[in-house]
Amino acid sequence: GNKPKEFTDVGTQAPAPDGETPFRTLDSGVKVKDFRPGSGDAIAQRGTKVSLQLTGRLLNLNGVIFYDSKKNDDTGFGEGLPLTFVIGEGTAIPGLEEGVQGMRKGGIRRIIVPEAMGYDTTKDKLLEPVPFTADTQRALDSVIRNKRRDASLLFDVKLERLK
Repeated sequence: GNKPKEFTDVGTQAPAPDGETPFRTLDSGVKVKDFRPGSGDAIAQRGTKVSLQLTGRLLNLNGVIFYDSKKNDDTGFGEGLPLTFVIGEGTAIPGLEEGVQGMRKGGIRRIIVPEAMGYDTTKDKLLEPVPFTADTQRALDSVIRNKRRDASLLFDVKLERLK
């Protein structure tokens, strides 16, 4: 169709309000948008160990949150345990590994992960981020294990540490 681009993919393609950066689309289809650039010389890249505070939402289940690192709370202080992984080791879903590259410490970024870069349900166990309550796992499963649903994911990520 010849519809204006704004209407083909509402939400991710809509023009950004003044002063806001639009999403950048990476080659894989992952979209990223920086809300805060972060600081320091270290940049997250393949081989970097990153610790993230993040929330994950199911875009096509009304944005239901299926992962919130702040709720992963052993101490009871509401601090939350960050999700930690090494970029490129394949422990986290490919879209998240790719989406955090280029971030600096303290940076905040929104990442939209298309289905193809998300969870692979043919494997024995899901890659991170794995929901830690039965309810959020059910919500995630209802999308990723249903072929008729678009399993796009939205992550809001804060890079707490990298090394």
